[in-house]
Amino acid sequence: METEMITTTLEAAKRLTINKQFLSGNAPDGSFNNKLKTIIRNTGYIQWDPVTVVAPSHLISIWSRIGKFDHSDLDNMMWKDKEALFHWSPTAWIVLTEDYPIFYSLMKRYPDSMRRGWTSHIESAKKILESNNGLKQRVISRLKAGPAETGHFRGYGNIEKSQDGWSSGNEVSQLLFHLHMTGEVMVVGHSANQNVWALTDDFLPEWADRTIFPIEELEKRTAIRALKALGVAPELDIYRYFVRGRYTNLKGVLKQLVEDGIVVKIRIEEQANAKPHYLLSDDKRSLDSIMSDKWEARLNLISPFDNMITLRERAQRMFNFDYILEQFLPKEKRKFGTYVLPILWDCNLVGRLDAKFDRDKETLNIKGVFAEPKFHKDTIIGINLHKKVEEFAEFLGAEKILYGKEKPEKWAKYLN
Repeated sequence: METEMITTTLEAAKRLTINKQFLSGNAPDGSFNNKLKTIIRNTGYIQWDPVTVVAPSHLISIWSRIGKFDHSDLDNMMWKDKEALFHWSPTAWIVLTEDYPIFYSLMKRYPDSMRRGWTSHIESAKKILESNNGLKQRVISRLKAGPAETGHFRGYGNIEKSQDGWSSGNEVSQLLFHLHMTGEVMVVGHSANQNVWALTDDFLPEWADRTIFPIEELEKRTAIRALKALGVAPELDIYRYFVRGRYTNLKGVLKQLVEDGIVVKIRIEEQANAKPHYLLSDDKRSLDSIMSDKWEARLNLISPFDNMITLRERAQRMFNFDYILEQFLPKEKRKFGTYVLPILWDCNLVGRLDAKFDRDKETLNIKGVFAEPKFHKDTIIGINLHKKVEEFAEFLGAEKILYGKEKPEKWAKYLN
């Protein structure tokens, strides 16, 4: 049955996305745990990255949404209260324990659940899991005695070049990664930069639901969760966002969701030639009202691995914002800097900020501020950016902020 396609504007679609990502309006109410649960119930996950040029990316992503918090609150939520978990899918995510059935359903089908584009990974995973039974038994036996850091397994296996691209060259690290993906072990803490591992049955709380969804039901749930986070999105964005390409028949799932009235097809006026987009039926009212005066513009700094920009093609298509992780480029090829945070203002990505936190000197160094071409004359951005950088410095524990010479002329007098 062919369904009617509704229409919206690009600005409305952008506002809905920003709302869905909790980057506009007020932060959720309640305790830290309740705030983060509310956010992840909508965004699906927070990507974990431990690099500390400024602060770990996941801490910046949380701060962008709820403001200042004690870093230990996240540790307590994950490792003590166990209301959130560390999981690879296949990038490192913070997910909710209440969502365990989604990930458990993928674990029980691993590595075949990796699907399209992961052929070499699937082959490597099968080889490692099938050929290392002796090493596996040694690792499991060690974990039966209690949690262990990765370094505690030194001498258990060989060191060779990683074949899968997702784990280190250490044979034990590779095995632990794949055992994690099958659900046999899990990360239960961190010590410095090392994962602390334990048997899943020893750490996962009894109240965690261990339902295994049939594939069609699983893919309906994950497609709905992706749309809940993205707002308006084409099939490719849904496929890549949640759960990162691990679908067998997304096209068929979306067709069924439309026929069931759970999802509607939608077209963005400014993208007339684009493929069909989708929207949750429950979000139609929000989309209709989002252009009202109730919209609250605010300025935010976005971490390099934030959900808002994790799909680079989407950021370019919707926000006309080209973003790459320049920390992985040779220094001479970097255009903006080593650790660059996009600047979100209202419903636009208006610039970027190259930052480094000097912990010894308690100084937040803003090495460069760059405006996108359409926004370099907007002084209101400079005013609000100054306030946001001060808030960011307080969150980091910086006593001083130092700006470099590189900054837009119309913003410059506010950034000193």
